[in-house]
Parts: sequence; structure tokens; C-alpha cells
Amino acid sequence: MKNLYIITIAIIASVAVSACKKNESDPAPIIPTQTLVLRMTPKIGADTLDFASTHITANNERYTLSSFRYYMSNISLIKNDGTEEALTGKVFLINPNTSDYSLGNVPAGTYNTIKFSVGLNNELNHGDPTKYPVSNPLAIQSPGIHWSWNSGYIFMMMEGTCDTTDTNVDVLTYGQYSHDLFYHIGTDALLKDVQVSNAPITILPGVNKVVQIHSNINQLFVGVDLKTENRSHTMGSMPLATKIANNIPSMFTIE
Repeated sequence: MKNLYIITIAIIASVAVSACKKNESDPAPIIPTQTLVLRMTPKIGADTLDFASTHITANNERYTLSSFRYYMSNISLIKNDGTEEALTGKVFLINPNTSDYSLGNVPAGTYNTIKFSVGLNNELNHGDPTKYPVSNPLAIQSPGIHWSWNSGYIFMMMEGTCDTTDTNVDVLTYGQYSHDLFYHIGTDALLKDVQVSNAPITILPGVNKVVQIHSNINQLFVGVDLKTENRSHTMGSMPLATKIANNIPSMFTIE
């Protein structure tokens, strides 16, 4: 009887070991993927950016824009359980002439946050733009968006004009009150991380996904007096550049 008991235990142990070995050798489950596209739309309040129009800040200051571009990098998606899907190698130069930016195939699922940086990490920022093919966003651009190997890329470039009169009369094209408006924001210290989580992103197998992300340009002017704080090349006007850069994360929402 004792021998029978020992034999039974040995058989059970052998089956358990075999099952474990089989499970360990089983291939990992395949998670379906689907194409994800970001549709980036610059807005001013509720209106889409229009280079032909005069815009008004929340402080009732008038301005126009002729250029608005920024670098987007270090993109990742985060699920509710904290699982992060890093989309490595994706760098975009966002500009109003292009609305859609493909992230390629992304694992299906529901993500509650998209993370990205406005700007470039130290390695990319101080790389040589001439080594990239012309189709690469890090290549030499026209108009230029790179200072030098030492200073690096301009992370965000906004250019236009603004009305600096006390009465806010529209004199943008009439004489001494026609002021240039430009913010060229860069340097490693002003790389800004963004998290957008106001709406979930659900990616289904077999259904290409387009996520619309709006950037409200007026958010950049929070705490800024356009009448006196209307020009910055970053170096030489770091306090104003920092003020603009600190407003960047609040620009973005998922629509």
C-alpha cells in the first residue's frame, strides 16, 4: 500500500512537471495591431488657425501669425493599468500644412493617456541636421528651424505681428505700432513633456484609428503681455522663453 502511494505521488509530480514545461514552451499570445494616425490641428480658441486673420488673446490683445511649427518626439501610449507602449523612433515636425502623422501599427486596446515631448532629447537636439535625408523632419528645413550644433534645434517657432497700442486699434499695417511677434523656443532646458488624458483612445483590430489632437495657441499667451513680451530667441530672453515654454503642456486636448 505504501509503495502504491509513492508511485501515485510520483506520477502526479511527473504530470505536473510535464505540464509546466509545456506551458513554458508555449508561444506568447499574439496581440493584434492596427494603424494609428494623429490628426494635429492648431486652434485659436474654437477656431482653426488661419494665417489670413487677426486673432485675439484672452487679454483682448490682437495678433496675426505667419508661421507655427514645433517638434513632437518621445511618443507613448499608456493604458489604465499603467502599461506603456513606447513608439520609439517617431519624430514629427508639426506644421499647419500637414494634418495627419502616422504612428504605424499600434497594439489594439484602450489607452487613457498619450504622452509626448515638444522638442528633442539631448542627443537629437545636438546632432548634425545635414546627415538626414531631405524627407526627414530633422534635416535642414526651409525656413530654417535649427540654430547650430551647439544651440541645437528650435523646438517651437511662432512668428507673426501684434498690435501694441493701448487702445488695441488695429494698426498692424500702419506705421510705428506694427510690431513683429516671434517666439523661437529651444535649448535642452526647455524640452517640455506633455500628457493628454481628457479622452480615452480605443484602438480596435481591423479598424484604422485617427486621433484628433487640438493645440490651442492662445494658451501660450497665459501670463504674457503681448504689448511688451512679443519677441524671444530664447538666448538673451530666457525668462520670456521659459514663460512661453511652461505654457506648452496646457495647449493640447483630444477631441
